[in-house]
Amino acid sequence: MIATMLVFLFIGQILSFYFIILLYTKISRLKDVEKSQARLKDEMDNAIGAYLAEMRDENDRLIKELALMNKKSLEDKTDREHSPRNSENGEQHSASSEEVIKPTFNMPRKIVTKAYQNSSASISATTTSIQTAAETTKDSVDSEVKLTFEEQIQELYRNGKSIDEIARLLQKGKTEIELLLKFQH
Repeated sequence: MIATMLVFLFIGQILSFYFIILLYTKISRLKDVEKSQARLKDEMDNAIGAYLAEMRDENDRLIKELALMNKKSLEDKTDREHSPRNSENGEQHSASSEEVIKPTFNMPRKIVTKAYQNSSASISATTTSIQTAAETTKDSVDSEVKLTFEEQIQELYRNGKSIDEIARLLQKGKTEIELLLKFQH
């Protein structure tokens, strides 16, 4: 009787050690998953922070360019108002100010693009090659089925374009392109 009881206790002890080991391995896996999730969260926070900082910088640069354009147009307008009267018909030269387009912050995309391209940060020797590449890619995209924004990025990246070139071609931020490429893979 005592021998059978000792055997049951021994088997019970072995089973309890087995379950303890199983629980320990599950807890260690859970801790590993928790660490990887925390690392991913930190990476996402850093990526989004960098993206927001880049957006803020681009917005500040755009506002400066628009303010510069606005200032130039105001200077042109004041120069026209101070010019001498036209001797032929006796009208002031500023009468043609109706033809002058008053810049606002609701400017068409082409003007904003031009201001962005004229900024000192985006002027480089490769802009002409990038513009021709953009035209060819736009033509190829138009000739094919319309691609989504993400598909355009992936296609340009597969064609060997750098992230900077893709950002300039699509007129988006580098961080946005990096994030989209990172999350597509």
